[in-house]
Amino acid sequence: MQDYFNVLTLTAMNKIESHPILEIKTGKATSFHYNSQVIPAECGFTIAAALHQAGFPVHSHSLRERNRSLECGIGKCGACEMLVDGHIKRICITNVDGVKEVAEIPHDYVPEIINFKKEEPVRVYRTEVVIVGAGPAGLACREELNKHGIRNLVIDNNESIGGQFLMQTHQFFFFEKEQKFGGMRGFDIAKTLAGESHKGIFLNSTVWDILQGKRLAVKNIKTNEIYYVDADHLVVATGAVPFMPTFENDDLPGVYTAAVVQKMMNMEFTLLGKSILTVGAGNIGYLTSYQLMQAGARVKAILEALPREGGFPVQANRVRRLGIPVITSHLLLKAIPNNDHTGITGAVIAECENFKPIPGTEKIIDGIDAINICTGLVQDDQLLIKGREIFGRFVYGAGDSLRIGEGTSAVVRGNQVAYEILENMGERFNYDDFLLVSKEYIDSQQHPIQIREEPFLPEPSRMEAKPFVLIDCLYGFACNPCAFACPHGAITKSSTSTIPGLDFDKCIGCMDCVYQCPGLAIFGYNIKKDWLFLPIEYHVEEKSEVYLVDNQGVRLGEGIIEKILKKPNKTDIARVKSLNLHGADLMNARGFILKEHYPGPVIFQPSAETIESQTYVCHCDDVTMEEILETIGDRKFISVDEVKHTTRLGMGACRGKRCIRRLKSTLYGSGISIVGEATPRGPLSNQLSMGELYPRPASEKILIGNDPGKVRKVEVEALVAGGGIGGSALFRYLAEDGKKPVLLNFGRGSSWRNIAGGRPAFSLPEISDLASHNLEIFKELQKKKDIQFRQSP
Repeated sequence: MQDYFNVLTLTAMNKIESHPILEIKTGKATSFHYNSQVIPAECGFTIAAALHQAGFPVHSHSLRERNRSLECGIGKCGACEMLVDGHIKRICITNVDGVKEVAEIPHDYVPEIINFKKEEPVRVYRTEVVIVGAGPAGLACREELNKHGIRNLVIDNNESIGGQFLMQTHQFFFFEKEQKFGGMRGFDIAKTLAGESHKGIFLNSTVWDILQGKRLAVKNIKTNEIYYVDADHLVVATGAVPFMPTFENDDLPGVYTAAVVQKMMNMEFTLLGKSILTVGAGNIGYLTSYQLMQAGARVKAILEALPREGGFPVQANRVRRLGIPVITSHLLLKAIPNNDHTGITGAVIAECENFKPIPGTEKIIDGIDAINICTGLVQDDQLLIKGREIFGRFVYGAGDSLRIGEGTSAVVRGNQVAYEILENMGERFNYDDFLLVSKEYIDSQQHPIQIREEPFLPEPSRMEAKPFVLIDCLYGFACNPCAFACPHGAITKSSTSTIPGLDFDKCIGCMDCVYQCPGLAIFGYNIKKDWLFLPIEYHVEEKSEVYLVDNQGVRLGEGIIEKILKKPNKTDIARVKSLNLHGADLMNARGFILKEHYPGPVIFQPSAETIESQTYVCHCDDVTMEEILETIGDRKFISVDEVKHTTRLGMGACRGKRCIRRLKSTLYGSGISIVGEATPRGPLSNQLSMGELYPRPASEKILIGNDPGKVRKVEVEALVAGGGIGGSALFRYLAEDGKKPVLLNFGRGSSWRNIAGGRPAFSLPEISDLASHNLEIFKELQKKKDIQFRQSP
């Protein structure tokens, strides 16, 4: 196949062999058996990627024998569970390394009892703070705690740190006093979040429950080891799960959420389709559509139910300049299956108002083989809810698990949580600097305000004198890599709520800022030579003929690519010679499209009434909308628990993370209220097998701190636990008898404070005199023989 930009080569089903941004890794060749066939694979990649590349997008069948494929792509929903060498595994996060056989799970399957290693002690890690989630929020919290010397452990079910950053190939927006992350691509930021040392980060591990006594039960899904973590504080940074609204045939293979599309495309180098319909004109819709085009797919259109586009304008502009149409006020009604229901061939859409389809406006977009659903996220907060029951006020939500945001806000919230923990511990910290930075981020990222209608323009005399740039960044938000990029100080940005200022007297037209703008919103011009300097993140050949377009993708003129200027961050600059745009008109051009790939208008087909379809709200247990409405009857409200008990909605592997939100969204505006939320159920993860939790006769193996290897085992003659008046007196007499005692006490200096009387001295005056003499005895004893008495200042 030849892709949209005439660059990438796809082999197997949709294997990406080259990419303009990503370094395509090749793992050691291996294989496994599936359906009596040998499936080629590469070590280091998932079973899901191997099956899709081999042409097997169906991984399971529902209770009613409907074909099912990937649904979340990040190991949280259970839709892709299969038998891997006889054990149930989620193939979207299970690598092929060492795997011999993969099979679908039979409906009557009963797992075997695992031969647990009862003779081996269970490991128990004890720490002050446990952080669940090694994404930007969790790692930002860890970084701040480490600065203050607070012991912590991080648990994550992936094999790499970084969370959602691992899937992001674009340059990130950041506003910084000193450049650190601004302009870096997501997967590069992920590599730096944990610093040089990754000690205390446990990967391939899932928290399956929270037990009494502030104990987290954890399973390593790679080694199958069960272990526990005891902590005083719990930070939940588990992120979110993708939200898919209900529509007919929304569970077909070929219908995927953005998380699935990004994970498979940018981490597994597997395209799930070649001609895509994106649903959702927000930042996620723009970015995934842009990344799909980079990976070799063609995005036919972006569909949006609202009458306007969402997200940041610079993100919308970058996809419109590729010729991708954005169709607003339209709703996706159903996916059209192929003959054997292993994929799709089109979609039925309709005009809408207030998210309701307008009857008689139905039409078909055909010629697509995948639908990319970008309609938002749902907090993965079940662990947070359960944690509140056990940890009380010492549980903290960070990142998307608390509130859906983007990478910057996740980092800010992670830092905030660390400060809350430090405050609860009575530690000192500098909060003023953080408040200033966090306010700037939150204000700008949540509510960016348009500052100007048009970019700053040079005077006509300056325009003719030498090359210059235009900064098409018209909304104030937290981003300033352009200011660092300019070697001549021509670009300034004073705060997150302003737009970049440009001094044309200082600008010499070096074009260094063009390729370093994360929003691809800086463009260079040389009026005398009719040259445009345009950012480009896909491969095109020099001497190619192009149409020059504006930010809406409207054709303005023609040009030819004279030179591709290669840049180290892989955002190159195309020097384009304009053939019929000159002077001031040249500055209206913002991009180009190869002439042979300039898209025509989207052609709709008339809707057909005979398309087989059904709306399943719950994919785990095949609960249809009709069944739920029949259960509700004439009532105007019903509790979540009653829906669960009568229809089984929310009782499947995803634990109601997705389907309950889907139901509420579908019934919104109907006059029917769904009351309450899903009750977190233990185990919170069902990736456990019978026998794994059988009691063991061996004692627990206690491990302390971030680096358990540093724990020492010390033999003593006498140990006194507790430094109150009784414990300290006992320590004295044991020391006088030469027993070399060791006294342990929680807190700082309280042992010796209690030697001086402690609380009893306030209630019984006679003890005060006894306590003061007791202290003198300790001092005299230390002079005669070292009992390691140290009095706090």
